[in-house]
Amino acid sequence: MVVATAALWAWLAWMDSHRSGMGSTLDLQVYYDGGKALRSSDHLYTGSYTWVRLPFTYPPFSAMVFAAASFLKFVHVQVLMAAGTVLALFTTAWLCLGRLGHRASLGRVGATLLAGGIALGTEPVQQTLSFGQVNAWLMVVVVADLCLPDRFRGKGVGVGLAAGFKLVPAVFIPYLLLTRRWRAAAVATGTFVLTVVGSFALFPTEARQYWGGLFFDSARMGGVEYVGNQSLHGMIDRALHGGAAVQAVWFVVAGTVAVVGLLLAARLHRRGEEMPAILVTGVVGLLASPISWSHHWVWILPALIVAADWAARSARGVLNPRWLVPLTALLLFAAWPRYQGAQAGTLPSGIIWWVPYDNHAEFGWHGSQILQGELYTLVGVAFLGVLALHALRQRRARKLSSPAIGVPAEAAG
Repeated sequence: MVVATAALWAWLAWMDSHRSGMGSTLDLQVYYDGGKALRSSDHLYTGSYTWVRLPFTYPPFSAMVFAAASFLKFVHVQVLMAAGTVLALFTTAWLCLGRLGHRASLGRVGATLLAGGIALGTEPVQQTLSFGQVNAWLMVVVVADLCLPDRFRGKGVGVGLAAGFKLVPAVFIPYLLLTRRWRAAAVATGTFVLTVVGSFALFPTEARQYWGGLFFDSARMGGVEYVGNQSLHGMIDRALHGGAAVQAVWFVVAGTVAVVGLLLAARLHRRGEEMPAILVTGVVGLLASPISWSHHWVWILPALIVAADWAARSARGVLNPRWLVPLTALLLFAAWPRYQGAQAGTLPSGIIWWVPYDNHAEFGWHGSQILQGELYTLVGVAFLGVLALHALRQRRARKLSSPAIGVPAEAAG
């Protein structure tokens, strides 16, 4: 309770003193203006919004949701978005702990408040709140859906709605297929299709523009090489300095990571480790997506919870070296206070922002700057790599310990 209260108070105090710049919920303004443009049939995807002239990049279904929200005053939408984001974080923490086997109790309530309070101090969450982003909302919808019992007929609706709102959550549909939950996969796919069909029925012009090929154009979302893009696509583009081979290399690398990651997630599910499997799938989506801004990495909250639970289950107590895993992850993803000039003041800043960026400065990184600038992507790849090596070692150990065909078990022993 103390950590959660202190984190909320610190964030509210900072927002009150930074009503411009990062605290102006710039992305939420784009959503809001896009919703108004859709209501007035004012060329949703050909226009640009806010004083920095940003385009609307989400599917038409999301614009339909924002169109309903645009009936409210923007200041009220800001309050609802911020409050909903904080609530989504704590709800996600509660659901994760439950999926890890912790029953409803005061201890689980305390762990939820602690995890949510700590998450408020991470850079992805701070960016999400500052820009008025939807990442925490989508995460809690997906996690809540996948935490439902498999016998529940409506399982998959949340994944389908999230995918219709923003395409990346569609990665959970092949996860459901690989884990042979056919009905949930069908429900998710059907729900996603309904969002597409509904947009064609209600707003055919915008739907044709988006689904006719606009969703392939990742450049509309910003410079791929920008440091804020913590995906494999961004890392490869920065490494090759935007060369002609970027797309081909990214397609091969991202495809390989997606296949390996989803197979790992399916394996974890078969072992009864559903929450780690959900986390792995979420990380696959972040890595394989053409654009994964740093605020998309709100999945650091489930990651910290899974890592802390793994460490807490050890018999060694607080001296267990396993605790270095969640502690290191927290330090790497934390929003550290950083003075950024007299005009901006002190802002929460992640390690990835401590390198030269903008105007293709990312192409000049060297040494430790590369490690800092690619931090989230490298951590995600390392996470999947460690799991893959662990799976291979376990498979090899099982083969060595299994009796040879035709040899009595006693002799094999």
